[in-house]
Amino acid sequence: MSTILSRNERINQLSHAARQPHHGIYLTGQNQIKTLVDQLPDDQLQGGNYLLASFGNCRCASDAKAIRQFDQHARVPSGVNQIALGHETLQIVLEAPEGSNVVPGDIVVVTPGHATEPIDPLTFLPDDKGVLASLGYSYRYLGGLRQFNLVPATAPEFVRKQGFGNFFNKVYRQEKTSMISLAHAEPFACNYGTNKHIFTIGQNDEFQYGVPPRSVITYLSGTARMAMINLTIVASVEDKDLPRVVYVTGSQSKLDDMNEYALIRGLRDRGTKVVLIDRKDPDILNKLVEYGRSDVVWTNYPSEDTYQQATAIMARGGNLNNYAGAVDPELLLRMPVGKAEDFSSFEEEAVSQINQMHHNQSPNDPNRYRGLSEEPKVLMLGFEPSSPRAHAYLKQISDNIPVAFDPRADGGFTDVFIAGRGEVAATYYTKIEDKLARSAAVNFVDGELIVPIRSKSAHYVSRHQICGKNVPWSMTNTSEPHSSDMLVHAANPVSFDWMVKGICGLRSVPEMMSEVEKSQPFGSFFAFAELLDLPFVEATSSSFFDAANQSQNNHKDALTRAGKTLAENDDIWSREVEKSLYHGYGIPYPLDLE
Repeated sequence: MSTILSRNERINQLSHAARQPHHGIYLTGQNQIKTLVDQLPDDQLQGGNYLLASFGNCRCASDAKAIRQFDQHARVPSGVNQIALGHETLQIVLEAPEGSNVVPGDIVVVTPGHATEPIDPLTFLPDDKGVLASLGYSYRYLGGLRQFNLVPATAPEFVRKQGFGNFFNKVYRQEKTSMISLAHAEPFACNYGTNKHIFTIGQNDEFQYGVPPRSVITYLSGTARMAMINLTIVASVEDKDLPRVVYVTGSQSKLDDMNEYALIRGLRDRGTKVVLIDRKDPDILNKLVEYGRSDVVWTNYPSEDTYQQATAIMARGGNLNNYAGAVDPELLLRMPVGKAEDFSSFEEEAVSQINQMHHNQSPNDPNRYRGLSEEPKVLMLGFEPSSPRAHAYLKQISDNIPVAFDPRADGGFTDVFIAGRGEVAATYYTKIEDKLARSAAVNFVDGELIVPIRSKSAHYVSRHQICGKNVPWSMTNTSEPHSSDMLVHAANPVSFDWMVKGICGLRSVPEMMSEVEKSQPFGSFFAFAELLDLPFVEATSSSFFDAANQSQNNHKDALTRAGKTLAENDDIWSREVEKSLYHGYGIPYPLDLE
């Protein structure tokens, strides 16, 4: 049995261990992750900063993307040799500066989004050559798959000013919730926030936020874990507000499994038509519009086929949620923009087109306003600067607002107007896409083109909008959840125990990542940071017993205990299974510390 320790005694133990060399899982190159021993820098351990111990971390599909891309990823610093992985994590605070919102002993989930502008991830200071720093992508000394983590004292205030809320979000005492369910705060918040940011355009040209009641929605490549978390949230409304139709595409074998999920059966019983479509079906496009075009489409695992399907099935004025940026950063989302309306004068055109621009009211605020950015930097392409048409626009723009007419001008453009049609307009856009500011607005004032939007830009970098009445639908995504959404889960957790399909200790993470990437099974996979040598094992009693029989190490008893607990609960994960593992290792169970 584990030794009974007070919370303070355990904090002291962990604080001492944090100052010694310890293990972590690191991204070290393209398609390279390694278990390494590292040590936190002594000069930052003298007090005044945040020190934390990780209890564990769930695998996310975004991890696989970072592993493949390494420093080509928008959140991984260029030229680094090791980055700590993991952003779906549960941790305990060991040390904290006075006056912070957490104290030693607090168990927390960590807000992963940290910067909406490039920063130096070591100092949290703005840096044009830096990255959009984020937990699990950008730091050597901070990641869910490190045993111990160090955070500069200045980081929480910086993150708050970037619009993400609190850096650390306290988990209040729970009686039955498992550690793994709590670690799902990040994917829960991703989806909860995603659905808040979704907007459609109403008949009176107003913004309507969230998934519309009685709408038609689609999850492309939607058989995976994140889509099911999202659908769980969408389904948590009154029957009268449920989607009218839900389309889901994926492999037939996974659709067959999904057909038996209680979530799917429950939606059907409540009156929603759930249509499961094999992604290889040659008639897939017709089946995706059989009961109506989609008001909202999530592209859960983007590919060329997924993007082609998405653009073909959208309802007018709908929302395409590029929820997960493509693994291939050059993959294009092609938006068909129609011919612009005719105006009686250039002055009427300028007023209307400027009013069609829209931006977030503040960073990560889902609400939007029309018109130029609050601190605009305007670019006009395809306009002769001295022409009456250009002058009509300039007349509506204050004299103190910078306006450029040359695509070679320095970037940071918040509002871009592009005249011309077809390839001419598309070429202009391609030249300046990487010069767009965060939440920029782009307006094709003549239209009649296919806009080649790079997935990396739309998802990670600019998160811009294509604006205008000739735009068929809008784009949103929120891969950087706000702390307020994480707190929704931390305060009243949703159980995701039914999704737990495999677990391991820290040293087995590379094997777990590799195996899951090969087979892409449905479910959640969790690594226990304190149970170092626990092997990768499926979350079934038989798998636990088999692993115990093959083991000669100290995890044999832990696996046997946990296998018995699983068997008593029909192979559904639970807090009790975790307690059995910890007791088998002789380590205090974190959620029981007094």
